[in-house]
Amino acid sequence: MKIWALSLLIVLSITISCGKVPDNSFNISDVNLHIKDIDIIKTKTFEGLLLGGDFDRNEIFINQTLYPDDNISIGIIDIETENQKKTFSLRKGGLQSPSDLYNPTYMQFLDNRYYIVDWFDKILVFDYELTYLYTNMFHIARYFMDFYKKNGELFFVIGKRSAGPEINTCSIEIFKVIERKQQDFKRRIGENYHKSLYYTWESDEKILQKGVLWSSDWGFEKDGKIYFAHGGERQYFVYDLNNESSASINLDYLQGKKYSDNEARIVGYYKSNGWEEKFYKDFKQKILYKALPDKIYYFGFYDVGENKIGIAGDLDLKRMKFRLDVFNANSREYLGSIWLPIGHGFFRHLHSDERDFFHERINVDRGIYIWLDLEGEDLEFTTKLTRFKIKNRK
Repeated sequence: MKIWALSLLIVLSITISCGKVPDNSFNISDVNLHIKDIDIIKTKTFEGLLLGGDFDRNEIFINQTLYPDDNISIGIIDIETENQKKTFSLRKGGLQSPSDLYNPTYMQFLDNRYYIVDWFDKILVFDYELTYLYTNMFHIARYFMDFYKKNGELFFVIGKRSAGPEINTCSIEIFKVIERKQQDFKRRIGENYHKSLYYTWESDEKILQKGVLWSSDWGFEKDGKIYFAHGGERQYFVYDLNNESSASINLDYLQGKKYSDNEARIVGYYKSNGWEEKFYKDFKQKILYKALPDKIYYFGFYDVGENKIGIAGDLDLKRMKFRLDVFNANSREYLGSIWLPIGHGFFRHLHSDERDFFHERINVDRGIYIWLDLEGEDLEFTTKLTRFKIKNRK
């Protein structure tokens, strides 16, 4: 009976982590970390909230809306010239209005179309000249989202977030986009679970707990495969869209770390404008930042260049930098590591309940890092374009 129960527990643990048992499994264990020094050539700052970017078109997408305003203004920045290529505005309106914007949270260019995701509720589609085409309504809270095409048809992969009082679920799902119709659900390719800490009150509502330094989920499509990962596990997954097979890649070299609440407080107060003290002064309620009580193995998972993926494998909270470990996407060969600066957006994706508003873009081949931060006296959102050069490439 005990052997049967143990076997069942093992099967359940595998099922919980990836939604089904992968078809193949590989190990990345023989990694001797090689830190490559970089020179930061320059950092250009743009006002506004980073929505996304496209390295092939040399474009950065930024919500540049000034409040109060009757319109949502989105700027497209040329990565090479650092000048504004285009600006377009849409009327600010409710979520039920197809052609209005309420709060854009993500933008992507694909096959002569721009796609703007408005909050959690709709997808607005524009042609390459930013002429409005149509809107698809949907309502999915998420950890991540990425559009891609297969055989000329449009799809997106999404880390669907379902929140509960104790557990949050990330279900990695594929949808087909049908013009002006409801999204067509295709399949679920994975599932992860997180402990929940949704602004939990303690001591008769005198202490408000906020979870930072929490495990999170990431995912993207790259070269006909979907890569997705959960930072609370020492592995990532690859789903091949052509043969519909999956593989788990175990990252044995990652040691992971259990963080303290003192370290969580450092993160919580990073570039804070003192609202915590004002909150206490006005309402006599204290903010308590909490770290995940379990190990976190990594803090980001990215497409970082041609046939390359990157894993944020460590944090340095004194220097406010993260270590990016770069691998060949196909052979899984380790290619080296670099340290990059941490912005406000990086930490927000590690919040226990705030997700998918912050979209770092990294291309190690070109030495470009696009990231979100807070700057100025009022700590306004700023998008930063950092150019760097790797010194010792070999």
